[in-house]
Amino acid sequence: MAIKSSTATVSKAAKPLFFTLALLLSLSFFIVVLFFTPATKPTNSFPQSHFLSSQNSIKVYVANLPRSLNYGLLQQYWDSNHPDSRIPTDPDHRISTTHISKPAQYPPYPENPLIKQYSAEYWLMGDLETPQEMRAGSFAKRVFDANEADVVFVPFFATLSAEMELGSGSGAFRKKAGNGDYSRQKKVIDFVRNTDAWKRSGGRDHVFVLTGCVKP
Repeated sequence: MAIKSSTATVSKAAKPLFFTLALLLSLSFFIVVLFFTPATKPTNSFPQSHFLSSQNSIKVYVANLPRSLNYGLLQQYWDSNHPDSRIPTDPDHRISTTHISKPAQYPPYPENPLIKQYSAEYWLMGDLETPQEMRAGSFAKRVFDANEADVVFVPFFATLSAEMELGSGSGAFRKKAGNGDYSRQKKVIDFVRNTDAWKRSGGRDHVFVLTGCVKP
């Protein structure tokens, strides 16, 4: 009877020890899995997001306008020695050192507040001029064949053209004669109307960006 009682006592004492060891082993396993297992990502996450982006993007063809109607026009602005007549201090023509002495491929946009607030054409063109591999987050995908495009972007810096004429103080903005802005607009229309892309759609898929203040 004494031996039986001793065995029962040992058995009862072993149960808490067994559960304690089991708990410690479980915790150890959990810690190893949590902190020492390399993190993995789904292998198809990027292709899927890239696929969705491609599906929702718009294909844009950039009309091959003469440079004088966009970046060349911007260079002409910086080359000018005439400050904006509408503001007391023109930050772009305040001192000669602000001028861009050498032609730049992509001249900066003016700091003149009357012009800077209307710069959508400039930034859209800049985005489309950026190499495709650097534009992963862009909604627009540039194509170089007009037949593949959903829309045709006409890269005329229209607002800059108008503001340059207004700032000149010539008083010719509402006239045809002597109006540099009117002359540039006419060049744009004459150019695009003679392209195959325009003739194919009648201009319905052509995008002109014109930003400005609408007066009642």
